[in-house]
Amino acid sequence: MLFHTATLILALTAGAWVPQEPQDPMPGVPVPEGAVQDEGEYIVLNFSETDEGITLRQFIKICQENTAKNFTIDTSNANLTAELDRKKLQLYGPKRIRKEDFYSFFQTMMKIHNYVCVTQGSGDLEVVVITPMNASTNQLVRANTLFVEMDQVKEFADSPGIHITTVVPLVYANAQSLGTNLRSGLSGGGSGAGQDSFMPLQNENAILIQGYGPFVAWAVRLLEILDVEPDRPQPEFAKIQLHEASAEEVAQLLQDLLEDVSGGSSTSRRPSSPRNTNEAGRALNEIETSIVPWPRDNSLIITASKENMERIKDLLAQLDSVLEVPETNFRVYLLKNISAEELSEDLQEFLNRTQQAEEQRARSAGTTGSQSSLGEQRVVLVSQEETNSLLITATRTKWAELERLLDQLDQRQPQVLIETALIEVSEDFTRDIGLEFANVQPPSGDAQTGFGFTSVGISTLIDTDNDNLPDTRVPPTNTSGLTAGILDGADFGLPFLIAAAQESSDANILSIPSILVSNNRVARVESKDEIPTTQLQTTQGVGTTETFAGYEEAGITLEITPSISGRTYLRLGISLEISAFRGTFSGGTIPPPRATRKLTTTVYLPDGATMWIGGVIRDDLLYDETGIPWLSDIPVLGWVFGRTTKNNIKTTLFFFCTPRIMDDFEELADLTKAGKARAADIIGLDRVRQVDPEFDLENPLDVILEGGEEGPEGGMLDLSTFAAPTFVSQGGFVPAEDVGATSAELMEDPAGSPFVSPETEPNGRNLPEAGNGE
Repeated sequence: MLFHTATLILALTAGAWVPQEPQDPMPGVPVPEGAVQDEGEYIVLNFSETDEGITLRQFIKICQENTAKNFTIDTSNANLTAELDRKKLQLYGPKRIRKEDFYSFFQTMMKIHNYVCVTQGSGDLEVVVITPMNASTNQLVRANTLFVEMDQVKEFADSPGIHITTVVPLVYANAQSLGTNLRSGLSGGGSGAGQDSFMPLQNENAILIQGYGPFVAWAVRLLEILDVEPDRPQPEFAKIQLHEASAEEVAQLLQDLLEDVSGGSSTSRRPSSPRNTNEAGRALNEIETSIVPWPRDNSLIITASKENMERIKDLLAQLDSVLEVPETNFRVYLLKNISAEELSEDLQEFLNRTQQAEEQRARSAGTTGSQSSLGEQRVVLVSQEETNSLLITATRTKWAELERLLDQLDQRQPQVLIETALIEVSEDFTRDIGLEFANVQPPSGDAQTGFGFTSVGISTLIDTDNDNLPDTRVPPTNTSGLTAGILDGADFGLPFLIAAAQESSDANILSIPSILVSNNRVARVESKDEIPTTQLQTTQGVGTTETFAGYEEAGITLEITPSISGRTYLRLGISLEISAFRGTFSGGTIPPPRATRKLTTTVYLPDGATMWIGGVIRDDLLYDETGIPWLSDIPVLGWVFGRTTKNNIKTTLFFFCTPRIMDDFEELADLTKAGKARAADIIGLDRVRQVDPEFDLENPLDVILEGGEEGPEGGMLDLSTFAAPTFVSQGGFVPAEDVGATSAELMEDPAGSPFVSPETEPNGRNLPEAGNGE
C-alpha cells in the first residue's frame, strides 16, 4: 500500500522531460599530469600539484575514467559548458579514496559547487546528467527520483547528488502532527533548494520523505528515534467491598469528584489526532480511571493509576463507616395552618424559578462541568392531602433553607367574622284599561253592507261559521281585573268588550348571612332558587315529547375577601350579585325574564365598623297607548277608542357589612354561644341541643355581675365595658400613629376615668353578645 502511494505521488510530481543524449563532457581537454594516481583499490587525488587546480569539466573526465560511467551535460542550459570550464576545483593536500567510493566523493564535490548528478536509465542504458542545482532544474530532478525502501536508505547516505524517495510507517507517533512539525522546522532552510520535504500520509499513519541521499538517510534515522513507545505508567486494578455504604451511591460520588478534579472528565482517552506532540504525550501518559459498582456483593471494581488508587482507597475508608442515624434526603413536613396542596404548587414554582436563576448566573460566570452535582440536586415537592403534609426530597443544605421558609409560611392567619345584611324593597304598580267594539252584519244575496271593528289586544277575533268573516270574539280566560261586554246572538258574538285591571305588589326581602373566613381568603355565600325547565322535541312517528332541560337559577351570590392591614384595619374586596325572575314560569319551556344586579367594590374599614351601600337602584315607568288615530287623543273620551297601560317598577337595595377580627378562639367561642342563643329563640332550645347537648342559656346577671361569691345577688356591677364606644372618630387631621387605634388608646387618660378600674383595660365593646333569650 505504501509503495503504491509513493509511486502515485512520484508520478504526479514528475513532469514531461526529454532524455538527454550522451556526449563527451570534455573533448580535447587533457587532465593535468600527476593530478590522479592509481594505487590499486585506491585512487589518489593530488590537485595541489597544479597551480590553479582543475576545472569541473576535467574533474568529470577523471570520474568517467575511474568509474566507467557515462556523463553528459544538461543541454537546456546553453552556458553550462562554459561554467564548467570556468569553475576551478581546488583540493589542498592529497586525497586517497577507494575506487568504489569515488563516485560518492564526486557527487559531494559537485554538490559543493552547486551541481547534481541525475541518473537516467539503468544497466547498459544508464547515463548521468550533470545539471545545476536550482529551481529551474527541479522538474528534471524530481522526474528522475529513485524510490528506495526504508531499510535500503542508509546505502545512499554518501550519495548527496542522488535524489531519492522513501516511506516511513509510524507505530506510535501521529503522522499528521509529526510530519507537520518536521516539515516546518527542518526542511525550510535546507540546502536542497526545495528538493527535501516531508509529507504526512494520515490514512496510512506514515511519512513520505523526498530529498538527496544524505538528507533522506538522516530523516529516516530521526523518525526511528522519535517513533518509540512512550514510557506510560501501568494501571492498577482493585476490587473493594463496602460494608456500610451503598456501592452504587459511592461509585457515583467518586465519579463526580474525579470529573471535578480532572476538569470535566474522569477518563482521558488517547485522542485520534492531538493538536501537538505535547498533547499526544499527555494523552498517552494519562490513565483512564474507572469505577464500576458490583451490586452482587456491594463492592467497587476500580481501575486507576497508582496515585489515584491510593487516594480512592483513603476516601473509601472514610465513606464506608457506620452511621448511628443514616442521613437521608427524604423529609416530611407537617403543615398545621395552611393547605399542603395549595402551598406545594406555589412553593414548587418558586423553587423552579430560583433554580433557573442560579443556572443562568452560573452560565454567565462561565462555570461548566458537573461541579458538586449532588449538592445541586433539585428539590422535589409532593403534597399529601390526607395528613396535610409535604413530602420533600432535598439535600441537607437545601432542607435547612426550606425548613426555615416553611416555618415562616405555616403561620395561623387571623380570622375575620363577616356579618352582612341585605335588604331589598320592591314596588310594582300596573294599570291597564282598554275597549274593543265591532259591527259586522253579513248581507243577503248580492247586497253590500259595511262593517268595522277595533282590536287593542284585549281579545281575539275568530271565524266560527267558516265564511271567512270574523263573527265573534274570544276574551282571555287568565286575565285579572274586569272584563265586560255585550253578547249578540244574531250578529257578532261580542260586539262590545271592555277590560280594566290594576295590579300593585310590594316586596321586602331581608337576608342576613354571616360567615367566618381566614385572612386573605375568599368567603362565598350563595342563596339561589333553582327552577327546572323542559324542552319539546318532535320525533317523526312518535309525536312531541317533553324532556328535562336543566335548571334556571336566581338568587344572591356574595363574595368577600378580607385583608388585615396594620393597626386593625381591613381591606374588603366585595362582589355582590342579585338576580330574580320577573314573572312566573308557564309550562317550564321558556323561563320568564330575569333581572340581575351586580356590585363590585373595595373598601377600607376599621375592625368592627359597618359599611353600607344603598339607594334606589331601579325606577322604571312604562306608559303604553294603543287605539284609533285622532279619536284616542280626544280629551276625557279618548280611552273609549283604545287601550292604556301604565307600569311603574321601583326597587331599592340596602347592603350592610360588618367585619370583626377574631384574634383568639375565646372571642370566637363567645360569638358562637351568642349565635346559638339567637337560634334557640327561633327554633327552640331543644332543637339547638341536638347540635350542642351541653348548651344552655345564661342568666343575664351572670354576664353583668362579677366577683360575687354568693351568686349574682352578691356580685358587683362591672361598668368597665361602658367606658368608651366601639369606635371613636376624630375630626380633621389624624396622626399616622393613631390610625386604627382602639378607643382606649385614643383617650387622653383612660386610667382616670371613674368607670375604669386600674387593673382592667376597656375592651372597646359594650355588653358581650351572649344570648339572653330576648
